[in-house]
Amino acid sequence: MKTWRRPTLGGRRLALERKWVLNLVDGYCGPFSIITLTGLGADVLPWDADLCTHPAGEKCSGLKGCRVEWIYAHVYNATAQARASRLFEAACKSADRWVRRSWAGELPRQLGNCRSPQRRGVDHFHFAMPEGSEVERAWSRHVRRFIEAARRRELLLSSGVVWEALEREWRTGESTRGVYGFGFNHGGRRSGTAAKAARYMARNAAGYMARNADAARARHYVSTRLTSVTGVTMEALRSVNYLWVRRKLIDSGELEDGWIPGYWTDERRTSALHVWALVEAARAP
Repeated sequence: MKTWRRPTLGGRRLALERKWVLNLVDGYCGPFSIITLTGLGADVLPWDADLCTHPAGEKCSGLKGCRVEWIYAHVYNATAQARASRLFEAACKSADRWVRRSWAGELPRQLGNCRSPQRRGVDHFHFAMPEGSEVERAWSRHVRRFIEAARRRELLLSSGVVWEALEREWRTGESTRGVYGFGFNHGGRRSGTAAKAARYMARNAAGYMARNADAARARHYVSTRLTSVTGVTMEALRSVNYLWVRRKLIDSGELEDGWIPGYWTDERRTSALHVWALVEAARAP
């Protein structure tokens, strides 16, 4: 008899796609944009010439197999999550103050975010921003402009000053005011359908998970405002995957037991069946 001790990588990827699509498309039911923070350029994160495979004199690119020197990539990635969170939190606080001047209702919030690796070996971040109402568009636009302004101010600093700040944060945990260490930021453009954009976010989250399986759980986030309404959480989706495996075992005669484990609590059973129904509805033609 086959046994599944833990979810497979493929199963986790499928659960991630379902989580993003069911929450951002069916749960949010509105347009959204994506803000992206990329890694810095080669002036701060130099290429490792020993790993380049292209002809001498040709420009380095992650598309050609080139990678950032290990120590620079290590220092950068080790502090990337804290720096991205610090920048985004500052942008959101500024947007809150701006929107509060003319809005007394519940403040908008991001729909989700994920961290993913670039081919050159450093990580970048995507934030899904709400665009469904006038206040959400104003809030998201302010967040984007705050990040763009922070980047313009940082461009006035030399690459040496920026790298020293990143290295100091890596060594001591001490951040430098005004230095976030991200390169080109873009956002506000929406291409294709919301489902396509949601799957794009899921693929990026899965890409980080594939390379960092032990830390994957903490590297993507979908708004609890959405998951509390839809019930589509990773825990519920893992239960759905488990039910699928049990159904296959029962159909093949390898398991003589009920489809739903008897030891599950009523809460878990209800949650799993609810999400199972949503998944089946999404799969229907």
